[in-house]
Amino acid sequence: MQDLSDLMREFIEYYFTQIHTSFPGVVTEYDAKTRRATIQPSLKRRAGNKEYIDFPLLIDVPVQYPGTKKYTIHFPLEKGDEVSVFFSERSLDEWKAAGQDGIEDKDPRRFDLCDAYCVPGLQPQEFIAVKEEGLNIVHKTKFNGDFISSVTMDDDKIHLKYKKKSEILMEDDKIQCTTDGNKVLITKKNIDIESPNPIGINGTSTLLGGDVLQTFLDDIIKAVTRNPVLIPPTPLPPGAPVPPVPPLINMHLKGVWTDIEAACKKAKAACAKALK
Repeated sequence: MQDLSDLMREFIEYYFTQIHTSFPGVVTEYDAKTRRATIQPSLKRRAGNKEYIDFPLLIDVPVQYPGTKKYTIHFPLEKGDEVSVFFSERSLDEWKAAGQDGIEDKDPRRFDLCDAYCVPGLQPQEFIAVKEEGLNIVHKTKFNGDFISSVTMDDDKIHLKYKKKSEILMEDDKIQCTTDGNKVLITKKNIDIESPNPIGINGTSTLLGGDVLQTFLDDIIKAVTRNPVLIPPTPLPPGAPVPPVPPLINMHLKGVWTDIEAACKKAKAACAKALK
């Protein structure tokens, strides 16, 4: 009876060696065009009391990224990256060729090494450390290397950073952009720009708000009023008294200033109407 029990136990143990569910693996090759990888299982299989042997390389393994027909999240997969390897309950041969549903499964194999697919991201030790706040997307030269870029999204903000100088912070009531000493702050009421350098506006046309343009026109009117121009008729010798400006020139200049002032007032009125 004991011999029968031992035989049954050995049979069951052997049977389960042919059933595979999941284990970690390492990418040895990856084809980005087909999203298929070659995977070396990380764990060895025990064969006997002391001997351990490698699992065979898993080839043509589909790589699973989060995605649908219209959206996807993708990142490069490289040799040496660690992945989770899963094994389908049924053969994947027909599914790999056609996809979708309604596939007639002709092969009887189950949980076989031939029917693996993998998901990147299973990293027991060498992983990029991030703060426990919302959704984080972080890019470094390696897991403990130099910082390159990050995106952090939580209940209060979206925060984007690139290397050491460029940064964008978006909150519900403001957007702040900074890079290399320059800063732009956008709120409901204002757009504030700080820069150690000249600020340029380029385009086929420049549109100013009516309130900004009114202030600009007010300044023109004040400048014209404060700075009358008097032109002597001919150059004077040193020390000679300045004669009065001929009435004709005065009349001409006064007419010019009057026209400029009238045009400014007309434009200002148009801006006031547009603001209503």
